[in-house]
Order: sequence, then C-alpha cells, then structure tokens
Amino acid sequence: MKKVMITGAMGFIGSWVVKEMRRQGVDVIAVIRENASIEENHFGGGVRIICCDMKNYEMLPSLVEDRDIDVIFHFAWDGVSGERTKSSSIQTANLRATLDLIKASSEMKCGTFIGSGSLHEIESFYEMQENKPIDNLGYMYKASKLAAHWMGKALAGSLNIRFFWPVVANAYGEEETSQRLVNTVIRSVLKGESPKLSAGKQNYDFLHIADVAHAFYLIAEKGINGTNYIIGSGEAKPLREYLEVVGKIANDTMGTAIPLGFGEITSNVVYLPKSVFSISQLVEDTGFSPTITFEEGIKRTVNWIVGQG
Repeated sequence: MKKVMITGAMGFIGSWVVKEMRRQGVDVIAVIRENASIEENHFGGGVRIICCDMKNYEMLPSLVEDRDIDVIFHFAWDGVSGERTKSSSIQTANLRATLDLIKASSEMKCGTFIGSGSLHEIESFYEMQENKPIDNLGYMYKASKLAAHWMGKALAGSLNIRFFWPVVANAYGEEETSQRLVNTVIRSVLKGESPKLSAGKQNYDFLHIADVAHAFYLIAEKGINGTNYIIGSGEAKPLREYLEVVGKIANDTMGTAIPLGFGEITSNVVYLPKSVFSISQLVEDTGFSPTITFEEGIKRTVNWIVGQG
C-alpha cells in the first residue's frame, strides 16, 4: 500500500488514520469539505488536500488525476450526534454519498474501499427485530449506516472492489470534540457537572483512537475481502465498569468528587450480547493487538482536554 484517499480527513477518526498512514510511509490524498478553513501544510508532508463536498463525490475522478490509489477510506458522515441524527434527508444524503464514492472508486481504478461502521447499526439490527414500536428518530442515523454497509458491499462486489465496513465499537482519545460518550463524561466532570447516564448494565467496549487507526491500516493491508470486522479491545463488559474508571481519573485529575448520574437515563438503551464485540476475526486475519490500555488512554485523553483549557 503506497497511496490512499481519505474522506472526512479532518474528523476525529479520519485525522488519526491520516497520521497512521504517514507513520507507515503511505502517501495520502485528504478529502475535506469545500468550505473548510485549512492551511496547505495542515497534515504535514506526504498529504495532498482535495476540497470536495459529499454531495459532489461523483466529481472526484475529474478532480483527482491519480489512478494508482490503493485504498479509499470513507469517514465523512454528516449528522453523527445531536438532532442531525434524526434527519431523514441528512442521513439519506450520507447513504447516497457513500454509493457515489464507491462508483468513483471504480472510475479511479482503486481496488479497495473501506468505510467506517458504527455500533449503532448493530443495535438497530437487534432492536428492530423485537415486536415493539420504535419512536426514536435517532434510528435515521443507525439505519443509514446499516444501509450504507449492506448496499455498499453489494455495489463494491459488483464492481470487483475489495470492500470492508468495520464496526468501531467505541473510539475515544485525544483531539475529540464530539458529543460521544467518553468525551462527554470527561468534559462534564471537569466542569463540575454530574453527567446523566443509563444504569450502565449494557455491554460495551472501547478502544483508544491510535489503536483504532492502526486497525484500519491492518485491514487495508491484510483484511480478507468482505469480512465484517469489529474494531475494539476484545474486552467487552458492562458499561458502568468503564465509566467508573473514566469518572475516577477525571475526578482525581481535578481533585473533585463529582458523582456519575447512573440510572438517570432509562430510554433508548439497547442490550447486546458480548459475542457482538468479538475481535477474534480481526486478530486472526491481521494480527491486530491493542497497545493502549483503557486506563492509560483515559489519562491521555483527560490530560489533553485539560491542556486545551
């Protein structure tokens, strides 16, 4: 692997994958939004920046002359948190952009496409099979991820493109500014606020972003076409056990004793079996092994957030 293209290159996962590719000596074409404010040397040497909105991905073959791109990583996705997850128009646009990008991959003679799956899509797959009504519009996001996975896999296969849509159990780490769980809990405690949480009995898994980025590199290099990989630590356990570690480290850093609001959220909790979080296939096919423990990763993350003021 000598050259890759990465959409969503300024996002949390995308930016770390850019770093990992450069660490491995791989040249990168970073695709960012047209209105993004960024300097040409933002990513350092070995990275070329292309401005192209998701709605215009069909134009990439004309914007990028390269026909020696080995892998296209797709991390760009609008509406991953907050009210935008509930918008059917935003989420169907994400689906359309994914399919357009796969078609563009074929035109650019790129033989491997790697998207980024979400644990939310697995949750939707389990919960939608239950005989009960669903009124959570957040399923617009969950269902669009699942549709992009399944439809993308079929389209890529028809175009003879290697396809992967690894599900990232839960990424966390330095440089994250989103509303995802670990980041939100840390920032709440650091501000002296008790975060509202579920009882934390559902199974969860977390992996530091540096290990997540390395897993994507290994899948590109060694993954077996069409395999549904899970990217995680392989140590799934009740969410509360993880969050208690987060709360302790954040409180110890600030010298406080802010309690975590376990049990204050009772709706939209999905319980998944531990088998869902197995990384055995990833380990077997690529040799992946996490290098950063959860405790060390949380310390790094807390220190980074504190350092940002």
